[in-house]
Order: sequence, then C-alpha cells, then structure tokens
Amino acid sequence: MESKVINRKRSQLFVHIYGFLSIFHFLLNHLIYMNAAIVSPVFGIISYVLLLILMVKMNDLSIQYAILFAMNLYILILNFESLSPITLVYFIVPIIAGALYNDTKPILILGLVTIIEFAFLLTIYDRFKTGGTLSYTQVSILIFTLSVFSLTVLHSFYFSRYWKQLELKNASMEKALLSKEGYLQLFFETAKDAIAVFDSDDRIIAVNPAFEELYGWNSEECIGQILPLYPEDHKQAVDARTQQVRKGKSYSLLETEDARKDGSRFHAQVTLSPIYDDSKKVIATSIISRDMSYQKESEKLIIQSEKLKLAGEIAAGVAHEIRNPMTVISGFIQLMHHDPKNMFPAYTELIQSELDRINLIISEFLVLAKPQAAVLKVFSVQKALDDILLLFSSELNMNGIQLSKNWEKVISFEGEENHLKQVFINLLKNAVESMEQPGEISVTLKAEDEKMFSVSFEDSGNGISEEDLTDIFEPFYTTKATGTGLGLLVSQKIIQEYNGSLSVTSKIGVGTVAKILLPLY
Repeated sequence: MESKVINRKRSQLFVHIYGFLSIFHFLLNHLIYMNAAIVSPVFGIISYVLLLILMVKMNDLSIQYAILFAMNLYILILNFESLSPITLVYFIVPIIAGALYNDTKPILILGLVTIIEFAFLLTIYDRFKTGGTLSYTQVSILIFTLSVFSLTVLHSFYFSRYWKQLELKNASMEKALLSKEGYLQLFFETAKDAIAVFDSDDRIIAVNPAFEELYGWNSEECIGQILPLYPEDHKQAVDARTQQVRKGKSYSLLETEDARKDGSRFHAQVTLSPIYDDSKKVIATSIISRDMSYQKESEKLIIQSEKLKLAGEIAAGVAHEIRNPMTVISGFIQLMHHDPKNMFPAYTELIQSELDRINLIISEFLVLAKPQAAVLKVFSVQKALDDILLLFSSELNMNGIQLSKNWEKVISFEGEENHLKQVFINLLKNAVESMEQPGEISVTLKAEDEKMFSVSFEDSGNGISEEDLTDIFEPFYTTKATGTGLGLLVSQKIIQEYNGSLSVTSKIGVGTVAKILLPLY
C-alpha cells in the first residue's frame, strides 16, 4: 500500500481516538467530581466534528497538521483550566502522534510551539507557583517531557531517511511487479494460441480470447465449470494425462483431437503444464492449444499430390509399355474370334472383354499422367446430366432402380464438357453398383451461393464403412470385385482442376452421398 494511503488511514484513526477521548473526558467530568476542566472537552468535541468535515475536503498533509495542532490546543486549554502541573505531561501526546507520521517537519514545529507554551505557562502564568527550588514532581515533569520530546525528534531524524528509502524501494518493487503482471496479462490476452488454466478439480480458472474463439465458449460460461473440451471417446486418455500433469509431468506439442462447444472436432496441438506454489506443490494446471486442422489438411493435400504424381509416373510407363503390345494382342484375338473354325468363341470373347477393361484402366491412367488438352466452353450442366442419365436409363430399369431429378434453375459452367461427364459417369456407376437390390438414386443440382453450385448423387445402397471411407480416394483402392480403384481418384483430380471439391459421406445400411462443388460461370 502506498505511503499516502497509510497516512490517510492513520489520520482517520487519530481523529476518531481524539473524538473518543474528548467525549470520554466530557462524560467523566459529569460522573466524577474532579474540579476538572469544562471548556477543553467541549472544544475537543467541536474540533472533532470539524475535523471529520475537513477530512473530506483537505489534502493529507493539511489534515495531519490540523489533527496535531487541534490536540496541542486541546492540551493548552486543559492546562489553563487544570489546577495541577501534572497536565503539562499531555503536551507530549501530539508530538508522539507526529512521530508516527515519520515526518520531521511537524515534530519540529510542534516542539517549538510546545516550548513557547511551556515558557508561557511557567513564567507568565506561573503554573508551578514557586519562587524557590523546584519540587521533585516538577523536575520529573520537565525531565519526562524533555526526554520524550528528544526521543521523538531523534526517532524522526534517524528513521525518516530509512522510511523514505523503504518507501522508494517498495514503490519500485510494486511498479516492477505491476509492470510484470501487466506484461503477463497482455501476453495472456493477446496470445494467438488458446490458453486455459484449471484448478485441482478440473474447473476452469481463466481463459483468454483465443480460447473463446477456438472452442466456442465465452469466459462467463467457462469460469468455475468443467467443460468437455475433448470427444467422449478420448476421455480415458485425457484423464490419464491429467493425472500425470497433477503429479508434475508436462506434455509439449502433443497432437490430439479436441471438441468445440457445438460438438465439432478439430485436430489440436496442445502443451500441458503443472503450476506450482512456493512450496513446489501443484495447485493448478494449464493448457495451451492450437488448431492444427489447416496444417493437417495441407499435409493431406501434399500426400495426395505425391500419390497423384506417383500414379502419373506409373501411368506414363504403363501407357508406353503396354498399349502397343495390347493393340497387337487385341487384333489377333478379334481375328481368332471371327474365324469360322474357332473352337472357343466364348474364351476369345472373354479375353477381348478383359483387354477392353485393361484399355480402360490405361485410359484412366492417362488422365493422371498429364493434363488433357481441354477445349473450354460454356455449357448447361442440366443438359450434361440429362445426357448421362439417358445413357444409364436402360441399366437403371434393368436393376429396378428409381431415379429422381431435382433441378432448381439453369446453371452454366465453363470447362471441358466431356471431363465433367466422365465424373458424372463414375459417380452414377458407383451408385448403381452399391445396390444389391432395387433402390433409389437421387440427383440434385442447385446453387449453393452466388459463387458456387453443387451436384449431388445420393443412393440407398449398402453404404461405406468409416474405415473404407477414409481410403476411397487412394489409388487402386476398391471394395468391388471388378473395380479398378481409379474412378474416384480421376474424378477428384478433374474437379480440383476446376477449383472445385468432391466429397463423399456414407452410412452403413442407409446409403451414400457424393457431392461436387464447382464455381458458377
């Protein structure tokens, strides 16, 4: 606490003590006959009220002088009224009170005033009433007064310098502490990483704005609460880490998965640390977390790009090394198949169909190997979809599949029409092959906003498991006996070349939704 505040509190205490003693003195005169003073206690009560009023308006130094000289004047009046020289001792009270302020100036002034008052009382007023040698009581009073006055003066001179040094040191330390706390608070508030502090019961003590933005809870919702900052299936691992941190262990840059207020998950990189008190006991824990979703997505895209590059390199070699001999083999198989003496027409037909399938795989490889020469033009997406649905109409009827079309309005797109049709064929083919019994396929075309439109293929097939769903865009990955594992990979590459995206969501026993997002023309 600053010295001004301390002195203010000290002045308030002195005023109330002064008022209490004045009132006590007044009452004592009425209870006990002492032939004592009347004016001095009345003066004390009146000056007490005035001091209470002045404390509101006067500064600290002025109120100090007012209190000390009010005491001195009270004692002077008391000595005029009193018949005993013993009351001279009370002159030392304001001097002692002044010494408690650790300021020399009021003590010196009070000392000078007191000497004058003593001289006045001893000479002119002849308080001791003696013309001869001083009595033992009178000498004792003088020696006592001089001793206490000397002690207070010496105390003030000697200790005031050290007191001021201590005040300066405390002020410097307080300023440094406030500066340190200010910097820490500024760091806490402006940090880009989410920071939260927990007590020993896992209740949140403090959070910074970055935490509120990342997790979705505001500070009022957080403080004093236990919040689910992680998915329920991670609870066991989180509890184990929390116990370790309470024992003093730290975790640095740990990659995990956290949950927001709305239940959505995100990849997080967290640092867990214990917080100790002076006795090295863990009293709280802290967590610093960072959203790694963007980095994870970037890593995923890099891996996907590397896979596409690898597939392209394989495609270039396959196209060169296999296609030429495949053409020769296909030619001879056709000759054998149309030969009247051919004894195994079923075999040659089967071989030819397999050769056609190999040729299809090579064609899809060529899409991955290098960008195809595209003729960009503006075309109707509805018309392209109608062409593909007409192509599949007979197959849909054969399998008892009902088709529903949902067009909102005419949507145009600038690109290579055949490329987009190839994507539609791949997705529609996957939808048909996902159903082992009659079902329904819904194709929806709509504008998502002013910049993007979507094409969705929704089927009521068997669905895809969560494990398989994470690998469907991998090269050569397929769950079908006759699949190549390249259809979705090729489709994704085509869509990405037009600054779009292809996503697949599925649920076992319910069906699958493949959704294309592309920019509007």
